[in-house]
Amino acid sequence: MHDVKKVTLQAMLLEALFWMSSCAYGSFIVTTLIDYGYSSATATALMTVMAAVSFVAQPITGYLCDNYFSQRKAFLVLIGCSVPLYLLLTFSMKSLPLTVLFMFLLTLAMQQVPGLVDAWVVHMQGRYPGLNYGLCRGTGSLMYAVAAQVMGGLTVAWGHDLRMVVGAVLGVGALVVAWRLGEMPSLPSTDDPVPAAPRRLSTGETVRRMGKNHTYLLLLGMSFALFLGSSCISTFMPVLVADLGGDSGHVGTAFAVTALSEVPAMFLMRAILRRFPARRVLIFGCFFYVTRLTLTCLSPNLTVMLAIQLLQGLSFAVLWPASINYLNRIVEDEIKSTAVMTYTSVTLGISGIFGNAIGTMILSATDNVRLVFAFSACSAAVGLALGIFGLVRRIWK
Repeated sequence: MHDVKKVTLQAMLLEALFWMSSCAYGSFIVTTLIDYGYSSATATALMTVMAAVSFVAQPITGYLCDNYFSQRKAFLVLIGCSVPLYLLLTFSMKSLPLTVLFMFLLTLAMQQVPGLVDAWVVHMQGRYPGLNYGLCRGTGSLMYAVAAQVMGGLTVAWGHDLRMVVGAVLGVGALVVAWRLGEMPSLPSTDDPVPAAPRRLSTGETVRRMGKNHTYLLLLGMSFALFLGSSCISTFMPVLVADLGGDSGHVGTAFAVTALSEVPAMFLMRAILRRFPARRVLIFGCFFYVTRLTLTCLSPNLTVMLAIQLLQGLSFAVLWPASINYLNRIVEDEIKSTAVMTYTSVTLGISGIFGNAIGTMILSATDNVRLVFAFSACSAAVGLALGIFGLVRRIWK
């Protein structure tokens, strides 16, 4: 029990430092690009390209972690690369080629780490069944909310460069915690005093196993449609805030409200899933995705728009931890890292590619950001329909 508590506290600190560091880049990059003179269309187009990079990279990293090296080693390498890239990006913003280069490298490093951390925590649950994923991830959301508010104020007062330096320092903190967390010890076999080395699966065998799991495929399809819409929030929220008369401080507040609202559901998700079937929890989250995006589209002013973002606590904060816990139950151990990082690739990568591309086309053609959120709400409604279809056809386990 002592070991479980120790590992849980370390995992919570790891999530907290990583998400605070990530906030310095991910939540403000569109605003940064616009403040440095790039158009909204250029900024959102760059985000589309980076989503494509993230989509390709994450399943590859997951497969490598399943077969060749640990999630801890991958984390140390990726965050170790991100820290200097944060600092290099601050000196390159006036050059489009350098900006694209360092954004590309940051996407390969920092932007695929959320899925990697999820896979790492899921892996640790095999050794420590009492490890609470929702508690760890909820801590990340809580500290992301704090970071978003603080960094928004720093940006208004001191500019974007200082925020990126703070993000780099927090990244170093995450590296220290990851190093101290240590490698996961192997579980001893009860039948064989000398456990056999795990068999490495080929790429084709890994894909075949995932493709045969219809429940997993349904979860991917439903989540793709939901995140196709919600991917527009992080990219186009700064544009909507500006349209409603806000600045970088209000952008920070918007993301702080969003992240803070995630905390209660994530902390309570373990208890929620003990009481309610996972399939119904997932549908509940889908419904509030549609509600949140619809109301965001219709928000009459900045105050109302900020209040609506509290529904993140009933949409993403319910759907994400429920999905990761559900994946841990329905996917074989041999392909678990690949499955988790493919899921995050589809939801945070490929959905972002199409969502940002479609949103950019809508914004460029109409110059009306509200129509982007109207598209988002329609896409989320398709995801809800797929979830209900899974209930009717009894595809959910």
